[in-house]
Amino acid sequence: MRNIEKDEIEMAARRETMLNEGFRLFSEGGIASVSMQEVANACKLGIATLYRYYNTKLALVLDIGTRRWEEYGSYVVERRREMDADSMTAAEELSFYLGFYVELYKDHKALLCFNQDFNNYVQHEGANMEQLKPYTKAISNLGTLFHPIYEKGQRDGTIRTDMPEGKMFSFTAHIMLAAAVRYAQGLLYEAGDEADRTGDLEFLKRMILKEFVAA
Repeated sequence: MRNIEKDEIEMAARRETMLNEGFRLFSEGGIASVSMQEVANACKLGIATLYRYYNTKLALVLDIGTRRWEEYGSYVVERRREMDADSMTAAEELSFYLGFYVELYKDHKALLCFNQDFNNYVQHEGANMEQLKPYTKAISNLGTLFHPIYEKGQRDGTIRTDMPEGKMFSFTAHIMLAAAVRYAQGLLYEAGDEADRTGDLEFLKRMILKEFVAA
């Protein structure tokens, strides 16, 4: 008789290996350039086994993207709890929030590079909204954390709220994320010898705070 619990543990471990090795290969070599056979080889599995778990490369890529952003979103929520962000002023929490985009660049460059490539790949493959729903939900977690900051600012007056929330979010988080992605990919006109652009992102963060923190 098969041990169902043991089988489930082995299947979960195998899937975890696929997600980790797939992320590593796609981040290093580019999603379009890496074959499913290469992923299977890295996992030390037969290609047929990989396809039993993920019948298309798109399915694997979507699962990787979803998992990575779920993990980072959970980390952000836990850090908010540890730092008691609810007790901060809106200005303090905005600074804390923007810091996560700096941290993405410092500690998660592979995720930023993968995500940029991910967007191009899923568009090329024609992924539909239903297929993208788990990923969209995972990546939107960072965005949903901005809403209580804006509402808190309306109450305590420590940040400007004369601008609509959506536009303010675009001028803060979107700009920080776009810059972090560009730096992670090394897309600079004149990078010189400075490999680490953390200081640039910290400067951008201070500029945003100067614009939106109430005098």
